[in-house]
Amino acid sequence: MELTDRFDVGASPAEAWAFFWDLPRVAKCLPGCESIEDAGEGAYRARMTQRVGPFKVTLDMEMRIDEAEEGQRVVVSGNGRDRMGNRLHVNRLALELSEPSPGRTEVNYAMDFNLYGRLATLGNTAVKRKSEEIRTEFSRRIAEELGG
Repeated sequence: MELTDRFDVGASPAEAWAFFWDLPRVAKCLPGCESIEDAGEGAYRARMTQRVGPFKVTLDMEMRIDEAEEGQRVVVSGNGRDRMGNRLHVNRLALELSEPSPGRTEVNYAMDFNLYGRLATLGNTAVKRKSEEIRTEFSRRIAEELGG
């Protein structure tokens, strides 16, 4: 499944780039993110809790940086699992920043992921609806943090 978004913020690309590396601030913007930490050498750990349909899922995520162009682009991938056997595989999460006008940044991100376990039995409609809800709220919170 793929999830994408594009929006403008009232911050320079340098300010936006710094924001995305400020893990506590990013965690506040990501619905359901209970914690996120730098595990060293381009690896990160996070804990996410979401209610999807009848299921409440807490995933322990491990992410790693695959590519990074300072101030412009970062690509990560990773996996998460819960104690009930549900799994999230992030094939690719790409974030790109550009400057449409001085002092403004266009944020583009695309995430390609797969779900496994009981979550996958909910079907694409329920998962897509929840994903869109998270995407909308995440983008809104980032724009609010950086001046939308």
